[in-house]
Amino acid sequence: MEFLDPEFWSFLWDLERYKALIEQLGAKGPLLGIAAMVIVSFLPLPAETVAIANGIVFGRGLGFVLTWTGAMLAALIAFCLARWLGQPIVNRILPKSALERFDRQIKNHGAPFLLLARMIPFIPYTVVNYGSGLSPVRLWTYTWTSAIGMVAPIFAFVSVGALMVEQPWIGWVSLGALIAVFALLAYYARSMWSGAEN
Repeated sequence: MEFLDPEFWSFLWDLERYKALIEQLGAKGPLLGIAAMVIVSFLPLPAETVAIANGIVFGRGLGFVLTWTGAMLAALIAFCLARWLGQPIVNRILPKSALERFDRQIKNHGAPFLLLARMIPFIPYTVVNYGSGLSPVRLWTYTWTSAIGMVAPIFAFVSVGALMVEQPWIGWVSLGALIAVFALLAYYARSMWSGAEN
């Protein structure tokens, strides 16, 4: 079956193939921009690469809308799957220790932690998505924190993609700076929440 062939999914990491597929789809091309974000959110691949690719292919405005829409769809699907499948199945997908740490933070800090987790892209989306589904957090709280929290990182990476088309060297420098900033934020957040646990 074609979809079992790794080459079938290579558009997720091959920018030229991604561009070619978008062109082949014509008016339906933006749907792939959404679908790619949904698919990558369920795979051990950095979703930021799709955000950058959408910025390159679609530009800042449309690229942001498509990437954010795909990320929200993936977030809601994973949340509902976790609620439906339950912990035994999710533990086969993600490390139990990661889910337990996430659950403690949700119970101790609630929506503020969830909002912060969405703002820092280096916190794996899969852990946030499935972990929230297994936690006591309400769907509405999960939805609004996801919707707001993902705006800044998605816009930042999509903008870097757009810059790579407009001014390539500035785009690459911006990507390096962006990764450094988010890495520092991730370190700070981890230290802050770890300290709160003690």
